[in-house]
Amino acid sequence: MGVVSSLGKTRLGLSDARRGVAYLYQDGGRQAAQWRAAHLNSVLRLTPYTMSANIGSCLLVLWAFQDQDAHPAIWAWAAFSLLLSATTLTNWWNRRHQALLVASRQAMRHATLHAALLACTWAAMTVTWFPHATPSQQLLISTLVTGMLGAGAFVLSPLPLACMAYTGIYTLAAIVALWRTGQPVLASVALLLVLYALIVVLSALSSWHKATLQLEEQAQTQRRERLLALLLQDFEQYADEALWETNDAGELVHLSPRLAELLAVDEADAQGLSFSHLLRERCPEGAAPLDQAFQAGLSFHDVGLTLQHGDVIRHLSLNGKCLFDEDGRRIGWRGVLADVTEKIEGERRLVQLAHTDTLTGLANRFMLREALVSQLQQNGVFALLTLDLDHFKSVNDSLGHHVGDALLKAVAQRLTTLVRPGDLVARLGGDEFAVVMLHPATPAQAEAMALSLVEAMQAPIMVDGRGLLAPVSVGVALSHGAGESPQTLLQQADTALYDAKFGGRGRHTVYTAVLGEQARRRLLIEEGLRHAVAQGELALHWQPKIDIRSQRMVGAEALLRWDHPLLGRISPTEFIPIAEHSGLIDGLGTWALREACRVGAGPLSGLTVSVNVSTMQLQGGKVVAQVRRALDEFPIAPEHLEIELTESVFLGDSDNALVQLEAVRAIGVRVALDDFGTGYSSLAYLRRFPFSVLKIDRSFVTDMPTSDDARLIVETIILMANALGIRAICEGVETLEQLDAVSRAGAAEFQGYLAARPCPLEDFLQLRAHWHGLGPAPVAIEASGHTTV
Repeated sequence: MGVVSSLGKTRLGLSDARRGVAYLYQDGGRQAAQWRAAHLNSVLRLTPYTMSANIGSCLLVLWAFQDQDAHPAIWAWAAFSLLLSATTLTNWWNRRHQALLVASRQAMRHATLHAALLACTWAAMTVTWFPHATPSQQLLISTLVTGMLGAGAFVLSPLPLACMAYTGIYTLAAIVALWRTGQPVLASVALLLVLYALIVVLSALSSWHKATLQLEEQAQTQRRERLLALLLQDFEQYADEALWETNDAGELVHLSPRLAELLAVDEADAQGLSFSHLLRERCPEGAAPLDQAFQAGLSFHDVGLTLQHGDVIRHLSLNGKCLFDEDGRRIGWRGVLADVTEKIEGERRLVQLAHTDTLTGLANRFMLREALVSQLQQNGVFALLTLDLDHFKSVNDSLGHHVGDALLKAVAQRLTTLVRPGDLVARLGGDEFAVVMLHPATPAQAEAMALSLVEAMQAPIMVDGRGLLAPVSVGVALSHGAGESPQTLLQQADTALYDAKFGGRGRHTVYTAVLGEQARRRLLIEEGLRHAVAQGELALHWQPKIDIRSQRMVGAEALLRWDHPLLGRISPTEFIPIAEHSGLIDGLGTWALREACRVGAGPLSGLTVSVNVSTMQLQGGKVVAQVRRALDEFPIAPEHLEIELTESVFLGDSDNALVQLEAVRAIGVRVALDDFGTGYSSLAYLRRFPFSVLKIDRSFVTDMPTSDDARLIVETIILMANALGIRAICEGVETLEQLDAVSRAGAAEFQGYLAARPCPLEDFLQLRAHWHGLGPAPVAIEASGHTTV
């Protein structure tokens, strides 16, 4: 079958031709024998014409050379040529009514030998008499050889080896004859003859290939016909279809058991009934159009019918065409009735799957888009709400995906009870849902719905006996029915949702033009962050840490700064959350860590340098490796490096964070907890996590001179830190009164504008060189403000 497949190619390559010829001449199978017979029959059909031409050519040569000295030799040659032609014609005549069905390999070899013998006969004449012939005789021989070469190759094209042998012998004889003349011009003609012969052979092979393709197509057609005949034999018994046929009056000629089963009728009761009447009776909804087709004599295809018999509903498909006799008179109808119930039900299930979320049973993103398109086409005023579960990842990570899936199902059920009748609830993927308020929805109604969803989702949801919290953030986009698109509405809702989550989660935001501008700014910032490191746009500013007792400068905190080429100086409070949300924080954090270690090992040698690490970096699990690489790259002592984290580290996978921080402490690097007291602090976390420094937030320090409560809180924190062996640092010290208060509270170090604002490295080095403790007023160095990263 490999050879047959190669022959089926529309273009014939050399290797394909070689395999095809080998198959034709060497294969002993029946198909090869049939193909050999077909090719031989093609040649034999032209035998009387070719042999007649051969006899005529022979007589023409005799006439042209009748006055030559070699007259006896020519007569001998002519006698042999005529005898060969006559023998061939006699054999053809005796078998002219016996078409070959199969042919042996021997028959193919015999055909090749016969072609070679015929060519040798003419080759002998050409080589012997052409060199010494007169110009007119040479013209005759040239014309005969050229014509017989082309015509013979065409006739023998169904037999490739015979064709090549015939053409090769003719060509070789012509070359020898031309060479023997001794004339350079005729010798050069031999080269043209070779090219001509090559083209003739290639054309013959192409013709053979096309003929073989036709044989293959015929064989495939015959196989299909045989297969169809076999299938039709058992059609009524095993197929889902039934054949039907009526007479001119429309009465069923034959009611098979399968047809009776499909129409749910008894064979005896249906005999002689009109087929159209039977269809109207059993399938009243879809049979009416068939009456027109029957009356007009028109063919019909895939006419859908629905038959209900008791509790069973069956979907049928009817095909039929009108039958005519030889005189063109209508004699009846014939067709096929098929049971397509499984197909119809399967298509309905596929449509349902395509429009439904498999986990929750809600509409999916595809159906949501269809609903939005439909509403927009109606120019309706409606609202789109997108919802995102806050902290859903922590449920998946801590309790497993099976609990997460169960929670999503429960959330879907709750949402369907909270919306108005007729509104569409969809799951967009992951932990994101959407609500389309399909009925006309005013901005006030949409905002009220968003608020009710946020409030209702604050209540715990029972999953496997656990009360799980699934608070949501909601983004609202309002459609005003004027040139909007589903994609635009989804983007607007997502923008509002992003703002709701960014603003603290568990809230809702309605999209406005201002939010759109903010979203475009975020995209611009995100795109800029992708190239900020490579473009050298980032820098570190430094703020000193002062030992309160000795007034010595003991450390410096590295604060990340970015000058955008278009937007200018961008605050870390703006670009750091964007970097975290877009997954770019790891690259920024790695750069800041390496740069801090480089400066700490060089210009700031002897100081403890602090660099902020994002909680997202810690969750990525690469912080330990990044710290090790930075310490290996720059000669800074581990004890002179400090990483700072905020209290958000306690959210999410705190166990993973603990493992990484313990690995960092094992290296010798200090770990500081920044902004203590503003977020998720607890004594349990302080006891578990290996913090070496506790930085008290400036919000407490600012009020210490005037608030006993603030002073008491700071004193308690410092006592607790000392008891745990943690060094306490007060941030945001801006006045001598605040410094005096934190000193009395027992703080070890302070950091703030009283010492210096964050500043570039060059200014910081100048500050360090002239630092001798606090004078009458702090050193004034311009900076962009105090913001930790």
